[in-house]
Amino acid sequence: MRVAAGTAAEVDRPMPEVGARAELVFANARIVRPDEIIRGSLHVIDGMIVDIGPAATNVPSAIDLGGEYLLPGLIDVHTDNIEKHIIPRPGVLWDGMSAAAAHDMVLASAGITTVFDSLCVGTLGKPDRRHALPAAIEGLQRAERHGLLRTNHFLHLRCDVTEPGLAADLAPYLENPALRFVTVLEDSAARDPEHFRFTLKKRGMTESDVADTPAETSERRRWLAAECRRRGIPWGNHDDTKAWHVAEGVELGMRIAEFPLTREAVEAAHKAGMAIIGGAPNVVAGRSHTKFLSMRELVSQERVTALCSDYVPASLLHAVLRLTRDPIGLPLSRAVKLVSQAPAELFGLSDRGTIDVGRRADLIHVAFDDRAPILRASWHCGQRIV
Repeated sequence: MRVAAGTAAEVDRPMPEVGARAELVFANARIVRPDEIIRGSLHVIDGMIVDIGPAATNVPSAIDLGGEYLLPGLIDVHTDNIEKHIIPRPGVLWDGMSAAAAHDMVLASAGITTVFDSLCVGTLGKPDRRHALPAAIEGLQRAERHGLLRTNHFLHLRCDVTEPGLAADLAPYLENPALRFVTVLEDSAARDPEHFRFTLKKRGMTESDVADTPAETSERRRWLAAECRRRGIPWGNHDDTKAWHVAEGVELGMRIAEFPLTREAVEAAHKAGMAIIGGAPNVVAGRSHTKFLSMRELVSQERVTALCSDYVPASLLHAVLRLTRDPIGLPLSRAVKLVSQAPAELFGLSDRGTIDVGRRADLIHVAFDDRAPILRASWHCGQRIV
């Protein structure tokens, strides 16, 4: 489905006849590949990349990028952006399908072509989340049925093991084929008293609001580990602060550490061979908004496997630009890899993540000015979505 007009050459091109191959040609592009940037052309047939080359093309309908960049579509493995649309104000629950469609448009405009919608199983201090979880999942399904989604959506469930009703709340979604990632949240006193008090204050809670016991929490963690292993669902810890948190996760089969908060946790995860997911907003700001580690520093030290948008979808492209500037100065190909190839490889999405022959034509046309990236257009499986 064509949802936005393109260049004059693209718009004037006649639609393919029934049975004909859908073709798309890009010319005069700086094509960002895994380890190089090629100035040339790219050819797409039926949503797949079939040719990349340095030569100019004489195809009259080719889309001329004017020497600007063609990047792989971004892959965001953690964004809670949908919550802003499901719960626009405390106590207000919006229609799930409308919320999903609005959320999807924000993602597409940020250059994201594959997303893991991050939803909380548990309230985490916000009672509305108990209603938001089913509303969001049902809304995404309705939006998909009605052809409203421009991007490819998977599920990332963030499970609070201090919630007594976790098993019952999670059960309806464990067999959902869209579920591709589970993270374990445990902000408990037994885990880290100092961080526990910090988290309670942030959520406007007191210790009397927490009735769970360490034994019950530990049992839920083991249960969740078994359920993920049984289904082959990648899973990981969230907000680790101690080396023993990492060791505990490794013993249970975790291979991902999401947002480790201290140097101790980062180094323990790195030593254990775990993939580390960091937040792109942290990269853009230069620091954590909660005064923890700097992702810029960790990227420069090769401690970060992939970046996610966390709470600002536009942050992925902004982070790419920021990482190519001083003092980090990453090559553009390497910065792009953190938000495309690396997350694709981490979650087994072998059909996307790089601009290579045989991959899906998930592509974005980007220019960069001194302060911000400029997304000019986006394609998902060869179909223009922005």
